[in-house]
Amino acid sequence: MSDTRERKLPFLIMIAIVLFLPFLGKGGILAAAIIAAALVGSPLFVLIGIATLGSLFLWSGFRAPMQFTIVIEGIRSLADSPTLLAIPFFIMSGAVMSRGQISQRLVDFAQALIGWVPGGMAMSGVIACMLFAAISGSSPATVVAIGTMMGPALIAAGYQERFSHGLLTSAGSLGILIPPSIPMIVYPIVNQTAVIEVERLFASGFGPGLVMGSILIGYSFYQGITDKVPTEAFKFKKLAAATRDGFWALMFPILILGGIYGGIFNAVEASAVSVAYAVVVEVWLHRALKLKAIPEIFGETGVFLGSFLVIMVMALALGEFLEKEEIPARMVEWIQGKDLEYWQFLILLNLILLAVGMMMDILSAMFVFVPLLAPIAASMGVDPMHFGIIFIVNLEIGYLTPPVGLNLFVASALYEKGLGHVIRSVAPFVGLMLIGLGLITWYPQLSIGLGNAIMGADPNAMLDEDHDGEDDRGEDAGGMPTMEEMMREAMEADDDEEEQEEESEEELGDEDLGDEDLGDEDLGDEDLEEE
Repeated sequence: MSDTRERKLPFLIMIAIVLFLPFLGKGGILAAAIIAAALVGSPLFVLIGIATLGSLFLWSGFRAPMQFTIVIEGIRSLADSPTLLAIPFFIMSGAVMSRGQISQRLVDFAQALIGWVPGGMAMSGVIACMLFAAISGSSPATVVAIGTMMGPALIAAGYQERFSHGLLTSAGSLGILIPPSIPMIVYPIVNQTAVIEVERLFASGFGPGLVMGSILIGYSFYQGITDKVPTEAFKFKKLAAATRDGFWALMFPILILGGIYGGIFNAVEASAVSVAYAVVVEVWLHRALKLKAIPEIFGETGVFLGSFLVIMVMALALGEFLEKEEIPARMVEWIQGKDLEYWQFLILLNLILLAVGMMMDILSAMFVFVPLLAPIAASMGVDPMHFGIIFIVNLEIGYLTPPVGLNLFVASALYEKGLGHVIRSVAPFVGLMLIGLGLITWYPQLSIGLGNAIMGADPNAMLDEDHDGEDDRGEDAGGMPTMEEMMREAMEADDDEEEQEEESEEELGDEDLGDEDLGDEDLGDEDLEEE
């Protein structure tokens, strides 16, 4: 009886909150509607739809019904975005590979390559996650595909259960950081404050992905030594066989990423190639799937994509509404009024994004918070590419934090363990990833520096190498001038040009005057001769 009361108490408290909130005004009415919809189990796209339409109605109402055309404008802007086509294609290819044998062959290759090192099997799990993430672009799909095989194998080899589950759940989150990544495709769509190339953002993700992967690999090496897990002797024949069996799987990232950076095709075309390649490999080369199973897989992808598009339209419309109400501009003024230093703003930004990651999935968070935070970051001198990487890394950690960490629920179902067990398992890995977040935040060369090295200099970049990591006041600014500094430099340049023009005019006038004087002198000589 007491257990029943304990379960009902939180629900009754939420009902009381819903009934009380409308007395607080328009904001309270909107919050009450969203909470009530969540309590009855409404899906995410319904919640965002309520937030968008409720905001338009409550703050515009019937006085300005044309405000509702913002939703239509959101649909039109999505239709004008060519990069949107890459999302369903990459989702389809990831779904095909999750059903096939690519993940198994990647695991076999990684284990043959590095399984002989202390902690080698755990390290091979991380490498397999990184390779599969570079193919599928999906974090939950990576957890399922690699965790299904490697979880029991690590425990059987002598690794602790919590370490095994925590490692694979955490390594699976690399799927949104290592390109091709669906959030990296979405980010340029929702960030309208700068011109961002998807291919350049992909290139900027390699460095942070390697940083996070290296941290997890290093911890696996340490755990292998402390747990005294036995290792297998290196066998070249085994590596050769694993390479041969996994050849087509290993060629996948080489084909996609090599094609993009080799100029053969762009990100959208690469996504279509990934679907065709996945089907050919799994159906005819690996013979892991029947051709008749492909339409079913594509159908499941279509259902997901439908809800995804509704979320995108509503979130973009909400962003348009907030911009019309000048909410981002007011937030920029508020932040600037605090007179924060560059490093202080970065700390505040990370704290905000970590909190957002605990409450929302990454795509929803991008739709809602990128339009709000991107102008603020730009005003503080944060390069838009660097801001995008920071955003993605924070929300990558959000996959592992309650109450909405998606990978926590996926791992809980996969390993048939309680949510509490999974949360305790990933806790040390979250701490390690926070260290990686700090490195990526404070050293933008790890992301945009590597991206520029691959793609060439970015003409839209805010990174100014002449600053050498300091602004004009001598304070560390990560090598990036603030917006105020750039405006001041532009004004000084204009003043210099005006001064040069005035000087040239004065010199020209002096020369003309000198010629006239010379002419007068000559005239005087002629008159003297006549006399």
